[in-house]
Amino acid sequence: MAKKQKIHSSTQDFTEIIEVTDGIAFFKGRRACTVLEISSVNFFLLSQDEQNARVYGYMSLLNSLSFFIQILVVSKRVDMSGYLKLLDQKITSSTNPKISQHLEQYRIFMQDLIKGDDLLDKKTYVIIPISFIEMGAGSAVKSAKGGFSEQAKDALISKRNTVVSQIERIGLTARALNNDEMISLFYEQFNQEIINTDFNSNDIKNIVL
Repeated sequence: MAKKQKIHSSTQDFTEIIEVTDGIAFFKGRRACTVLEISSVNFFLLSQDEQNARVYGYMSLLNSLSFFIQILVVSKRVDMSGYLKLLDQKITSSTNPKISQHLEQYRIFMQDLIKGDDLLDKKTYVIIPISFIEMGAGSAVKSAKGGFSEQAKDALISKRNTVVSQIERIGLTARALNNDEMISLFYEQFNQEIINTDFNSNDIKNIVL
């Protein structure tokens, strides 16, 4: 069993989060949820038949569910300044004129791109919630005695498997967030407006043929 990670912050009481363990967030009032990150696809680049298939697949997903889900789309501006500085360092340190030329052209392209519309990082999540009320009167009694965590975990895993199966039928992938990723997602919703991209030297090497 994964080690429990408790959130200790000034926003904990506001969000009502008690702890995050085994990829499940537990809240006050005997409520819990798990979160799936969904892969993306450029809908407008698909053929008409492919678009129709995705739409019908989404309709089938919604019609197949016997429980609530929440769809969260996170869209945030990306800070590329660190990436540009890394490019500058590579251009300066490179001893190969051809590589320097490629990097310089790429840097100009990136700089022009940033001057236009804001660069956005968009991610889609499906949140699967549960409460002790949803599990019935018998479960509510057990929950009052402290057995809610295991019951909620089993119920959420079953729900999660159902949602993952339906999403894969649409041609997308769904991945359950782990403890650290869930904590980061909660934190960003209340604290972070700009995402600092995490590039390294390997990213720059990949653009040079």
